[in-house]
Amino acid sequence: MTWSLTYADGAANGYAITPTSFTYTPVTPEQSSTGMYSGGPPRAGSLAPEIAARILAAAEALAADTANHVEDRGKGTGAFSLTTARGSQHFIVVRGPALLSFDALLASLPDGPA
Repeated sequence: MTWSLTYADGAANGYAITPTSFTYTPVTPEQSSTGMYSGGPPRAGSLAPEIAARILAAAEALAADTANHVEDRGKGTGAFSLTTARGSQHFIVVRGPALLSFDALLASLPDGPA
C-alpha cells in the first residue's frame, strides 16, 4: 500500500515518511523563536516494512482519536498530513501520552541509507 506522512512535532521539527524511507529535518537555532533551540542533526534512512507499518498504524490511530485534535497549531502540538489510498487527512494533535508515544517511535528510527 502506498502512503505518505508529513509530521511537524511540538518544536516544529519535520518528518517526511513513506513506506520505505524517512527524512528528519530539524529546527536550527536560526529558525527557532529563541535563537538557541536545535532539533539536532538531520537524519534520513530506510524503513523496514514492520517499522513502516507501526508508524502508519500509530498515525492512523492519532487521526481517528479526534478527542485529542485541536483547531490551532500551538507550541507542543503535532501537525500531521497523512495520505493513503482512502485520501488525505490533515490534523493537529494535543501534547499528551499518545503524541509523546508517537514522538518516541520516530526518535528511535536509525540513520541509514535512504
